[in-house]
Amino acid sequence: MGPNSLYDRPDLYDLMAPRDPVLERFYVETARERGGRALDLACGSGRLSIPLAQAGLQVTGGDLSGAMLQHARRFAEAAAVELDLVQLDMRDFDLNGRTFDTIIVAVNSILHLHSLDDFERFFRSVARHLAVEGRLVFDVFLPSLALLGRVPGQRQLVGTAVHDTLGKVTVEEALARYDPLAQISHVDWYWSTDERKDFLKNSWQMRSIFPQEMPLLIAAGGMRLVERFGDFDRRPLTTESCRQICVCAGRSQDG
Repeated sequence: MGPNSLYDRPDLYDLMAPRDPVLERFYVETARERGGRALDLACGSGRLSIPLAQAGLQVTGGDLSGAMLQHARRFAEAAAVELDLVQLDMRDFDLNGRTFDTIIVAVNSILHLHSLDDFERFFRSVARHLAVEGRLVFDVFLPSLALLGRVPGQRQLVGTAVHDTLGKVTVEEALARYDPLAQISHVDWYWSTDERKDFLKNSWQMRSIFPQEMPLLIAAGGMRLVERFGDFDRRPLTTESCRQICVCAGRSQDG
């Protein structure tokens, strides 16, 4: 996380990350298929961890940001659910031999991993923490050449929301540059109120993973792709899909 990281401002992050019942239902149903223990990596302020716990699962949430985890603790207390929250780097973590039936990385979070080494370390850390019949489940957007080819610096509206103390907040996004060799988009978000234009600027560096590349990254990390969907209703991945939803297992598992 760099300076002005949005992950240090969970009050703002949550404005642009509202609850999604369809996403929640998919992950809850998928986790229930495997068993009762779930690890929610990059859990943030508990957007998914809390619904998982409310569904009766035993949930551990892990995140790199201490500020997000503090927010998650408050939300969990308000929702009267129990979460085990741990500060960790998903590229290299060790939970003392604990294993999980389902490990989840939702809402594009693995795209914060950039290099082949990042992905290999991530998948190997996950594999060490999966139960024998466990599954890793994650979703990422499907790369769009139109979005990657945007004019640098040209702003587009992300959305508007009402903050408890700031009032109406508007967020705009601009592509700073796209690195086609590393497949990384450098994106800036600009936050404004009626009184304060651009009161905050934060930057994202997001990796693109193309569909034919995905199974290779997973295999390089010692795992294998079991299923892949094009949306949270489990429809097949097609040229019309906006996201890839991947279900992975350890390489030694039969399926």
